[in-house]
Amino acid sequence: MAFVAFAAFAGLLMAGIINREVVSGIDVINADGSKAALIVYQPGFSSFPRDASYAFADGLASSGWRVEITTASPQAPSDFSNYSLLALAYPVYGRAGTAIVNYVNRISDLDGINTVIIALQGGTDPSPTIDTLKQQIQAVNGTFYEGLSFSTGDSSAIESARQAGSNITP
Repeated sequence: MAFVAFAAFAGLLMAGIINREVVSGIDVINADGSKAALIVYQPGFSSFPRDASYAFADGLASSGWRVEITTASPQAPSDFSNYSLLALAYPVYGRAGTAIVNYVNRISDLDGINTVIIALQGGTDPSPTIDTLKQQIQAVNGTFYEGLSFSTGDSSAIESARQAGSNITP
């Protein structure tokens, strides 16, 4: 019985840590890029969501994008008029993380901006979360560009994220 209580407590604690909105500054990569992309990511239990998001950003920058990257929070940009691409990256722990969902729920109009959804998972099928966010993006006048997923179990996942970013030209 003590183990069950501990496991329940640990699960609630982990859910609170994983799903909290983390405020961060905006990092700019390739400030001289020809078009601007915004990446908003939700940190996870490990560094994988951050690492994959920054690798994707590096790939975009190598293709000529100016990339701004930040975490999903109320302080993340909500005016998309200066951006040509939006990428949303989040860990999948059975469902899309609360912080990224809250961020998307705060968006009122994407004005047709191309949006990439990046599910970062460790074994859970990310397809339902990508489909749900795709519908939310389309509901606020966004254009679904691509759904990607990278797994913590894939030793080349970070490089794959970088390559995926480099395949999108401004």
